[in-house]
Amino acid sequence: MAFLRSLLVLMLVAAGIVAPASAQAGDELIYTVKRGDTLIDLARDYMTREAHYRFVQRANRIANPLAIPVGTRLKISRGLLKFVPGEAKALSVRGNVTISSRGASHSLTNGAALAEGTTIQTGASSFATLVLDNGSRVSLPSNSRLHISRLRRYKIDSSLDYDFDLTKGGVRSTVTPMKAANDQYRMRSPKAVSAVRGTEFQSRYDETAGTDFAEVTEGALAVGLPNGSESPLPAGSGLVVDKSGMSSIETLLPAVEWPDAGKLQREGSVLFNIPTIAAARGARVSLSSDAGFVDQLADTTTSAGSAEFTEIPDGNYFVRIRPVSQSGVEGIPATFAFKRRLNSISASAAADPLGYKFKWASAGRGNFRYHFQLFRGGKDGLPVIDQRGLEQTEITLSALPSGDYYWRVASVQYLDGEVNSNWTEFEKIGVTG
Repeated sequence: MAFLRSLLVLMLVAAGIVAPASAQAGDELIYTVKRGDTLIDLARDYMTREAHYRFVQRANRIANPLAIPVGTRLKISRGLLKFVPGEAKALSVRGNVTISSRGASHSLTNGAALAEGTTIQTGASSFATLVLDNGSRVSLPSNSRLHISRLRRYKIDSSLDYDFDLTKGGVRSTVTPMKAANDQYRMRSPKAVSAVRGTEFQSRYDETAGTDFAEVTEGALAVGLPNGSESPLPAGSGLVVDKSGMSSIETLLPAVEWPDAGKLQREGSVLFNIPTIAAARGARVSLSSDAGFVDQLADTTTSAGSAEFTEIPDGNYFVRIRPVSQSGVEGIPATFAFKRRLNSISASAAADPLGYKFKWASAGRGNFRYHFQLFRGGKDGLPVIDQRGLEQTEITLSALPSGDYYWRVASVQYLDGEVNSNWTEFEKIGVTG
């Protein structure tokens, strides 16, 4: 019997008597009737089937489909309408990013076009930013999965319809202000739907805890909740929806003051010491080659007092920090410029038949010279040996008087018209007669 009912529904849909499921979801645009419009003409010109006029007639209680008062506002389900397919382009791709559509899967590359129905997934330490037809940007951090449900422009009024499903991880949206009344941009997570007309916000989904998050830094959101209600979310606010569907709104923690963020990064790894953040359980720290974080290259969330990144090549970068509240909401971001120039140095000292041998090694690009200093009795005062401009990577000292000595060596890097020095920590050696 169930089979017969299903078969009957399919036959009625094919005959244009029952609306397709996509047209029954309450997802509508508003069309204002102009002089000379009839439902049948509208269906012929703008709907996927002429018979669809019946659904519009019924939904709007139109007595005569051939005579509609000018100015009447018709609700028309988007699923009934003809559209021009939109396109998203990969603006920046780093690491392992795959896309899948219609059972096929392959790696995403810069400049590639993505259509409606595509799923994008980022792997570990991988990032992707897409740009839409109207200039809006969608950025995915590591370990995220996003499905493009709709990417279209309707023929009836040229309105845009962007609809995404976030099923894992997070996504940052920078939405160009919508121009047409029926334009829409929606970002769905398992228990929330964020609708905007121009704003910057994040959506995230924690699979382990079953928790949805939304954070707005500019503009405002209207978030649909599991109970059917809609929660306004102004700029500077964050939303949490737990696995039971209970929601709460909180003010975003303020941007972090971070005087040391711009220090020159010379060591083997890029290390940031994170300032103490009141009322926060940690911080999210991200790196990018641009201030807009389109070309993101690293990201971590930490509860420790530092954030460390490896395999970062020389260059000029930006670091962004967002304080994370006790509930997991990410606060207002603060962005800082910093420079990366690898110039690390390690050194050692040991007794030698001729006295004491001091050795060192450096890593980095450019030309290097070395500066060796030896102090007797303490680190203050004048060094007893102060050798600059050394090209060799070792030095042997003989006939040192008994006593305690402190020594260090600097690698002096000449690169891109700049000179950078990096000193080792002081080391102590004891010389006995």
